[in-house]
Amino acid sequence: MSDTEFQPDDFVYVDPDARTAVGLVEWDKDGNAVPRQWPRVQKESKDDADDKPKAKPFRKPRVRYYPWGSYRTMSKLYKLQGKVKDKDTEDYIQLDVAINKLQEEPYWN
Repeated sequence: MSDTEFQPDDFVYVDPDARTAVGLVEWDKDGNAVPRQWPRVQKESKDDADDKPKAKPFRKPRVRYYPWGSYRTMSKLYKLQGKVKDKDTEDYIQLDVAINKLQEEPYWN
């Protein structure tokens, strides 16, 4: 499924690294969201000597789950549609202008 197939009110799983919506959230019989596991990526170790046995990892790898929420919220949070312009950055003034105003009158609005 591509990102455009989701409605703003749909609950979706999101891959923050790839910035894509993975799929619709699945619900269990009690009405709770079923967590979807993140696929585990195997890291290749650099061994110069092939005759050495590979060391066993010290701890079990952490199980990661996809974050989920409404498509509208996840698209704003993880910027699923690409670069999103923030609303409140248009009202900012430049530093040089602010310093000049501050020197002229200390309590300007």
